[in-house]
Amino acid sequence: MTEQQFNDYLKGNSQLSERTIVAYSNQYKKFDAMNKNLITQSQTNIINFIDASETSVNTKLALYNVAVNMRKFYGKNVNKMLTRKLQTIDDYKKIKTDIKEQKLSELPSAAELISHENRLYIDGDWRGFIIVHIMRVLSTRNADLNVKIIPANRSQRKGVSGDKQNYLILRQNNAQLIRNNFKTIDSYGKKKNVLPSRKLNKAIREFVAESDMELGKDDIYLLSTAKGEQMSEDSIAKKIRSHTLNGLSETDYNKIFTSKFASVKDLAKLKSISDNRGSSLQVLLQEYHLET
Repeated sequence: MTEQQFNDYLKGNSQLSERTIVAYSNQYKKFDAMNKNLITQSQTNIINFIDASETSVNTKLALYNVAVNMRKFYGKNVNKMLTRKLQTIDDYKKIKTDIKEQKLSELPSAAELISHENRLYIDGDWRGFIIVHIMRVLSTRNADLNVKIIPANRSQRKGVSGDKQNYLILRQNNAQLIRNNFKTIDSYGKKKNVLPSRKLNKAIREFVAESDMELGKDDIYLLSTAKGEQMSEDSIAKKIRSHTLNGLSETDYNKIFTSKFASVKDLAKLKSISDNRGSSLQVLLQEYHLET
């Protein structure tokens, strides 16, 4: 399969989101070793190639998705590949179950996360407190926290069309998070959340004061480089984990609180996590509830 055929496939599927196109392009490159020949190769050869690849089961599924969808586009048979994909999905489910059981025994409790959050506040780790507080309250992913801190004046918060920047707005007694860039924005749209915590409000004020910059005049980022520049999305995960309890990821945080509320069947709290994160309740329980 040539690069032109791949590009024609992308053009012929206008419903693909920008994120999906990027993901497909990345997976397509992994077929380099077989000359990306997904159209003329036999299904058996493609299956053997994917199964032999030294990648995770999740990545193998992504490779099958690309191969199957492109072959369908060009009218090629995919029956054997679909069967193998189903078998791989079954393998993936077994692995996920094993991981959940291991995580359940290793991860700290929700109470321990809150205790760590309170300790960050007491110690004056303002950046750390802001990160873990928002992560807990709004069940955010890493990219959601890549925010620019701005004052609550109209010119700053009005925004412009096509803006991809996330903002943390410091108001008189609370704060507001505006997300223009997060994983599922194509499905859920722009998100605005008021954060009523006075402790968070103080932490933001102290963080800004420590930066020696002027709010509203200088570019102040929660996650920044040593030079004060906004960090790239590839770098923020490590920065966030440097402030979480035991270096836990945002995924771990979400699993802990989802499992807590699911265990007591608190549907209202689960619905809140679903809405805030931009994830369906079904996906939330399937992927993040450690006891399912």
